Amino acid sequence: MTPFPLRQPLIFLDTETGGRDPKRHPLLTIGLVTLGLDGQISRPLHLLVKHDHYEVETGAMEVNGIDLEAHDAAAQPPEAVAAALREYAAEVGRVMLGGHNFNFDLGFLRPLLPDLRKVFRSGYVDTKLSAQFLIHAGVLPYQIGTPLSQLTEHFGIEYAAHNALEDAAATAKVYVELLKLAGSSS
Repeated sequence: MTPFPLRQPLIFLDTETGGRDPKRHPLLTIGLVTLGLDGQISRPLHLLVKHDHYEVETGAMEVNGIDLEAHDAAAQPPEAVAAALREYAAEVGRVMLGGHNFNFDLGFLRPLLPDLRKVFRSGYVDTKLSAQFLIHAGVLPYQIGTPLSQLTEHFGIEYAAHNALEDAAATAKVYVELLKLAGSSS
């Protein structure tokens, strides 16, 4: 069997937020998993971020299903969440992050972790962009589209959307399938 094509682990991350604007809306949850050199997903971590004030969009809260009162009671202050992220990364080493439509998540992550580039390597893997490339290259059928829900359905991956940890794990699984496709086309 051919070894899995990763040269180093990747950490896949997803966020749930109170809206679309990182300057106004709070980062609520962060989910992380590690994709190992063997293609296995491990080390799930789900972090809840506490805020003094929650300015949220109704639509965002309907999508993510977060109960703010319960969230606030279980959440940790931003400094503790940032420390947990640094500790999680340190256990793997300075590796790249991955996500789906990842610029959105990075917009919320950077204010929480201003030393992001010291904690994680520069650059990142984005499964949405990877899927778009494979669609344009004719490796992935055009009809699939690039939403995470469509990619998981295409690859037969169980997925319950809009939970940061579930989304991070699903994204890592999609990435494994995209790597397999890319490898088989060469």
